[in-house]
Amino acid sequence: MSILEMTKQRCPELAGFLEGCCTAPLNFDGDHPIEHSRHNHIHLWALEWWADHHSWIDLEYRLEFVREIFKHWRVRIKGMPPYQDRGYRLYLYEAMAPTISVVAETPFGFPYSGQPTFVAQRREIMELYLDRSWISNFDFEPFEFSGKALLDQIEKSSGSIGKPTANALGIKVGALRTLIEQMGLQSSVNEIRKKYKRRPARFSDEEEYLHKYRIHEQRIEPGFA
Repeated sequence: MSILEMTKQRCPELAGFLEGCCTAPLNFDGDHPIEHSRHNHIHLWALEWWADHHSWIDLEYRLEFVREIFKHWRVRIKGMPPYQDRGYRLYLYEAMAPTISVVAETPFGFPYSGQPTFVAQRREIMELYLDRSWISNFDFEPFEFSGKALLDQIEKSSGSIGKPTANALGIKVGALRTLIEQMGLQSSVNEIRKKYKRRPARFSDEEEYLHKYRIHEQRIEPGFA
């Protein structure tokens, strides 16, 4: 049984998140790989949130979760323009939740700033989360509401990501911004803001919040089979 089928039986909500990661749009526009990463990174927040609720989400499950996403990404990037002459780099790195990304090979090489520690195996990243509670990162229950519910409330508040929306959700403004970033909703939020003629909101990106962190890099050669 595949990890997706097993997850559908045990936790349909997490299965939906896994499917969304596997099929997420990938974009390699831009000369610098950090631009690719801004398009192509996903915080695996739902994996860690559900791990607080299900003991079967262990180290091996976390590793298989990432393998499944990367398996789908490899199939999808095979026919994209960088495939023939540049290749790619797949990353799993340490953040509030384990985070994945894919960038095309460029003359700039490694995309991120800060002080990375490269590890030999993905296991070394995922082991970091075994004794961490996702909910303990917050002073409120972080995902009592879905991403859709959050966006719906921002819509009701005419694109505000300040006090009107935060108060309606019962959280602080800073917590609201954290949720938007961790759930990968930045583009959707700015689409709503544009609709109400508001300026695009600026959110943190990898270059700002990655300082000391551990990271696993997998290089994929051009024209890989």
